[in-house]
Amino acid sequence: MGDAASSSALHAVILAGGSGSRFWPLSRELSPKQLLSIFGGVSLMTRTVQRIVPFCRPEAVHVVTGERLLDELRNHLTAQPVLATVQTDYIVEPSARNTAAAIALAAAVVCKHDPDALLIVLPSDHLLEDGTLWEDTVNSAVAAAREGWLVTIGLCPRRPETGYGYIRAGDPLPDLGDLPAPPRKVAQFVEKPDVATAERFVASGDYLWNSGMLVARCSVVLHALEQAGDEARTSDSAAGREIADAVRWMADQPREDWGSDEVREHYDSLPSVPFDKAVLEVSERVAVVPAELDWSDVGSLLSIEHLGEADEQGNVLVGRFVDIDSTGLLGYSQDRLVATLGLHDLMVVDTSDATLIAPKDRAQDVRLLVEALKAAGADEVVSSKSSVRPWGSWTMLMKAEGFQIKSIDVNPGHRLSLQSHMHRSEHWIVISGTATVQRGDETVELHPNESIYLKMGDVHRLENHGKVPLKVIEVAVGEYLGEDDIVRYADDWNR
Repeated sequence: MGDAASSSALHAVILAGGSGSRFWPLSRELSPKQLLSIFGGVSLMTRTVQRIVPFCRPEAVHVVTGERLLDELRNHLTAQPVLATVQTDYIVEPSARNTAAAIALAAAVVCKHDPDALLIVLPSDHLLEDGTLWEDTVNSAVAAAREGWLVTIGLCPRRPETGYGYIRAGDPLPDLGDLPAPPRKVAQFVEKPDVATAERFVASGDYLWNSGMLVARCSVVLHALEQAGDEARTSDSAAGREIADAVRWMADQPREDWGSDEVREHYDSLPSVPFDKAVLEVSERVAVVPAELDWSDVGSLLSIEHLGEADEQGNVLVGRFVDIDSTGLLGYSQDRLVATLGLHDLMVVDTSDATLIAPKDRAQDVRLLVEALKAAGADEVVSSKSSVRPWGSWTMLMKAEGFQIKSIDVNPGHRLSLQSHMHRSEHWIVISGTATVQRGDETVELHPNESIYLKMGDVHRLENHGKVPLKVIEVAVGEYLGEDDIVRYADDWNR
């Protein structure tokens, strides 16, 4: 690895608070876009961590998220063998206050222990090429950040895209030596343009897509916020000092107190402002590294087109599809058979518990459906039928009033927490593998087609001591069946 890898002061900050509402029904509030593994079998979140860990110490990876998503994120990342050496620090916001507060909070946390540290801030839900070009980009951005610049990464545009913001690159930065991807001053940030303007931007060669990535010293981030707030050139930048003061104070409080009323009220009162608007668009010390990287922000369900090749009718069909006479159809099926007939320029996305059918040109409006489903109290907005856990996974097979049936898969050498439930009893039936069950003071070994009953309040644990996966069917009966009805007495992952 290059220069950045030799710097012990580089910290990765991964922003992972979004719900990905434009990606429903594939994404849910508790299984957002960054946790999806449809793009190559590895989640976007896992890819992001893999992409940056060669440049920093294993303990210098920080994930900024919200209280509701914390457990799911931690479960997901802990379950990834490729990240076994990464010691992720979870920075949990009391509420979502946009990227200015999120980045500032991470900067304040890192600054408290290492004021000279460099941050590389990354979205958790993008597709991005790694390898030599990525290494050159990071090393060039780090070199400029060491000199006090706020450094963005701009992607060289491949087409006149109207869905992205743009950066107009100015003169090269002076006195940085020979870098593989020379940084340039930022001359202008531009909002999402119309088609004609985007075509002009691409033709000029001076405009880059704004990737949302940032490299800077943590102290520079906080100082830039303070300066922007003091100068108050815009209503958004006027919030800078308030945000900086609040996160410095919050970083001084013990982490276990971040859920207190005092901290929560302090943070909840902050203006909800993007970091670009609060700082980058008004600062004089902003640079951009042009990068010829393959990149997508996976901003809508149209990104599914990356998963397949179009047929002669322009249809991209992923999964079990049978189609007759459709054109321009984008289809994705997780497991069920989907039959389509005579459809034109639509997208059909089918999951185990929800199906979306919409015109392709309304892809950005899927969030409106999500808002309507929330208002209707639909559980399908919140969670999917499957959930990854550090020990394996579970899938909901059936749920009705007073009972539910799950399939539980436990990886070899793993076990669930030692736990009990206050509102439900459980019946476990072994389908394959060998289960070791602790129930109170007794330990029972179960083989396929054997079962055990756990009454309400029993302290119990399920383990797989074998070398093959363990599959168990769980029938739970009770007045309340929520995932939060768990009292943990011991847990290998300190949940």
